[in-house]
Amino acid sequence: MSIAADLVTTLGATLSNRFYPSVAPAGVTAPYGVYQLVSAVPQTALTGTPNLTNARFQIDLFGREKIALDTLAESVKTAMGGATLFSSICINAMDMYEDPAQFYRISLDFSVWYY
Repeated sequence: MSIAADLVTTLGATLSNRFYPSVAPAGVTAPYGVYQLVSAVPQTALTGTPNLTNARFQIDLFGREKIALDTLAESVKTAMGGATLFSSICINAMDMYEDPAQFYRISLDFSVWYY
């Protein structure tokens, strides 16, 4: 599987299978999440490539209720921390409000290590 498929497997149940690459489909029910690969750096060694990659993923959560979205963000952090398909740590979190759409947004950045 790809790392994107592993993310979807890890977070699908937490996000009620409303987890999409880059952009959510029109009309999707909130809350939902989208993910983006920000960077991926393969690790190298003098003896060859060990196939280990450190990637940075941004996961954005959108919802109509701030407290419920905060709870969902904590659930996402817990699921990512307990993942068995890769190792990760949350390295940044930001709260925002998308005024035109009237959605609260929480943006989570994760450092993800995978083979």
